Amino acid sequence: MTIYSFSQWVLFFYIYCFLGWVWESVYVSVKEKHLVNRGFLKGPLLPIYGSGAICVLVVTIPFRENIPLMCLSGMAAATVLEYVAGAVMEKLFHVRYWDYSDKFMNLNGHICLGSTLCWGVMTVLVVRVLQVYVEKLVLALDKGIVEAVVILVTPFVTADAVTSFRAAIRLRDVLIQWERANEEMQKLARRKQELELAIAERKSEMEDMFAERKLEVENTFTERRTELGQAVNERKTELGTAVADWRQEFENAVKNAGEKANETFTMGAQEMSERIAALGELPGKIATIQELTDKLAAVQEKTARLAGENDLLHRISARSIRGLLKRNPRAVSFMNQEAFDDVKKSVSRKDDAKSDSEEKKIKGETRLMETEAFISGFCKKQNQTRTVLCEYELTEGDGRILLGSDCDYGRCEYSRDCTLMAQAKE
Repeated sequence: MTIYSFSQWVLFFYIYCFLGWVWESVYVSVKEKHLVNRGFLKGPLLPIYGSGAICVLVVTIPFRENIPLMCLSGMAAATVLEYVAGAVMEKLFHVRYWDYSDKFMNLNGHICLGSTLCWGVMTVLVVRVLQVYVEKLVLALDKGIVEAVVILVTPFVTADAVTSFRAAIRLRDVLIQWERANEEMQKLARRKQELELAIAERKSEMEDMFAERKLEVENTFTERRTELGQAVNERKTELGTAVADWRQEFENAVKNAGEKANETFTMGAQEMSERIAALGELPGKIATIQELTDKLAAVQEKTARLAGENDLLHRISARSIRGLLKRNPRAVSFMNQEAFDDVKKSVSRKDDAKSDSEEKKIKGETRLMETEAFISGFCKKQNQTRTVLCEYELTEGDGRILLGSDCDYGRCEYSRDCTLMAQAKE
């Protein structure tokens, strides 16, 4: 058996990473019906395939002459590797970059019977076929050349791995922050609705009470005036028939009528004072409405501030996250499913609307770089928190011009007072 140097093992790893990338990219591109640069990394390498190949080559060393045992050992080792890698990545990034949840006999969506059998077939293929040619290629090279190739390629692979890792961490942070913001904004939206209903109820109560008191006072004055008129008419009728004979009685009657009129006015004034005193409750009602209005304004301010805090992280990570999701179109997230689906839809809508444009020519020779950002906030049309992908152009002097978004903002009925677009324009 040939003993390989460390540099040769590393070169084997890179070669199988590349072959795995070719296989995955072709397979996924056919399924997606467009070219896909498949993989976690930006470059043409898939570490899971390289790791799997090295694992298979090492584990099967004692069974090279026994194909069934070689197949079983390679299948078991690669399956364990795939499960551990998938579980660790999901725990760390909150995203499952491959998912077998809909496959027969799967284990937590990380492995399934079909993938395990494929690893068995690939074990035989790698050991008995591919490794023969790969080994001839590597061994044909001078060890100095092998070391030079490894030294030259490794920094690029490492840099790619670091940037891809950071993009995955940013995506995780966006998902977590989106979920928290969504929960908080939903609470604030419910609180806002409760305050608006309370304000409407207090205003309605105040208006009803005022109308009731006004009507009671008017009715009281009308009744007292009617009683007074009737009393005076009765006295005038009685006195008119005997004015000559009972002058003294007439004077007394007029005096009594005046006293009764005064008494009636006094009673009416007292009742009116009582009614007006009852209106003294109005300042308390008005104070309650003002208090509720202040609380509503505080809720709206907190909602805007929360959405603004989300915006910064989204602006920083939009481009790297988008590239990561484009390379993994079948990635899913069960830990932050709603947030992940929303971000993924935003990227998909952007891809369908237009292809990426890195530069646009503005005013003759001036070229301005195009950039993108995820903006989160409360959408009135959908009555919930959502994330949209906005497109900008950077102007001279670090300024930005909003070109548009993927939410059909221009045709939305709430466009004039859309808080989402207000954030985007800021």
